[in-house]
Amino acid sequence: MKSIFLFLLITLLSVSCGEEILTQGTLSEGYTASDLQGFELNTCSQMTFEKPPVDILFVIDNSGSSLLPSFNNIKQQIRNTVNTISNEFDFHIYVAPLIPLSGDSLTQYQTVVSDPSTLPNQSSVNIVSIENLSLFSTATGNNDEHGISRALSLINGNRTNGIFRNKANTIIVTISNGDDTEAMISIQGNTYFDPDKYNQLKNSVMNLSADYNTSNGALQAESLRYISLVAHSSCNGWKKGTIYQKMSHDIYNATGNTDDPGQRDSKDLCSGNYANLFASINNSIKAVVVGHKYNHWKISNAGPTAIQDDDITVTKVSPSGATQNIPSGAANGFEYIGYKTNQNTRFEPTIGEPKTGLMIKLNGSARVDYPDCIIAKTRTPTEYFGFLALPREPQAGSIKVIIRGQEYSQSSTNGWGYIGYLETKNIKVPGPTGASITPPLNKTGYFVQLFGDAIFTNGDSIEVYYKPASL
Repeated sequence: MKSIFLFLLITLLSVSCGEEILTQGTLSEGYTASDLQGFELNTCSQMTFEKPPVDILFVIDNSGSSLLPSFNNIKQQIRNTVNTISNEFDFHIYVAPLIPLSGDSLTQYQTVVSDPSTLPNQSSVNIVSIENLSLFSTATGNNDEHGISRALSLINGNRTNGIFRNKANTIIVTISNGDDTEAMISIQGNTYFDPDKYNQLKNSVMNLSADYNTSNGALQAESLRYISLVAHSSCNGWKKGTIYQKMSHDIYNATGNTDDPGQRDSKDLCSGNYANLFASINNSIKAVVVGHKYNHWKISNAGPTAIQDDDITVTKVSPSGATQNIPSGAANGFEYIGYKTNQNTRFEPTIGEPKTGLMIKLNGSARVDYPDCIIAKTRTPTEYFGFLALPREPQAGSIKVIIRGQEYSQSSTNGWGYIGYLETKNIKVPGPTGASITPPLNKTGYFVQLFGDAIFTNGDSIEVYYKPASL
């Protein structure tokens, strides 16, 4: 029994001493391949503000009573009022007498424009500055006042020369110390309101609006106002402008305006204060929002080889937060086109908004319109590594390689082989997916080459144990 116990003790001691001798002087090298990194770029489509086109017709009383000093003062205030039209408008202002002059031509009168280039033929239009605007000192004794018909004739007569533009905001301003006589009828020496004629005139005015007439050849005004500056009561010997006032109210109501509830676009000539004539107009007409449309989009600021191009996620996001995944595809999806310099991304309203970076092309329904946004998710490329660089020369047969917790033996199939010292070696390899080996990851040292399953990728851990060839 004693001899058996002694034998076991000697055996255990021998094993312990042997393991100590095997591990003494062994070096270990540990590596962890860099993890994949994800990136997200959240960008939105843009828009621009454009000055809305505003075309204003002033029809100014030039009857005999308009020469009275009380009305001459009004003309000067009207000239001042023109200066209050918003500078945020692309405006055309045409000023004509209410009662046609001798040899009258609908196109002969003066025009003030904020931008003459908006006229197709400037030489055909009598352009003046506000300071040189004439307000008709020559009067006529005609007792017939067809102010509403006159305004319609002046607008229709000045469309081909570009003063009154299709789909503009159209404003008629009639200034008179009398009233429209066309909508009145005389029966046995008495004058009465003629509803049939009035409705005919009102319908003609309403037909200027896009809300009522979108036929070919129609003006199709974006918005329509009929402002009358007339006496609301008898004052200064002036006649109450009942018909004009009614037309202002009816057009105001019919077009759904709510910005002038007190006067409804008819200003009282007897008040003597016209400074705020255009206050409601300036506040109601807003700049035109022009949304941009895109067929290209920047998805990353990274360099040309910094992402995995087959792992791109593109999501369209609406202002409400609703999301829509945009698939990859040439019909109604996106195509990755790589790194581009000054690539135009917008195709409407004009080509522009150049960007530099990693880009996608948007096709069909995948194109982006204002105000949608895009969330683009990308990641660093998958990399494979087929070499290990040891800082010291190993003893032959002492190398132990563990990858992802599994030990690999020396093998040119699914293992490793020692190839010796190299001054510079790119440790990247194409791996099973044919991944790019650029940009290179160069190392210097004593190299172990990996084969088959031993090749490692992003996030993998590697341990190498060896004894140095010299201490």
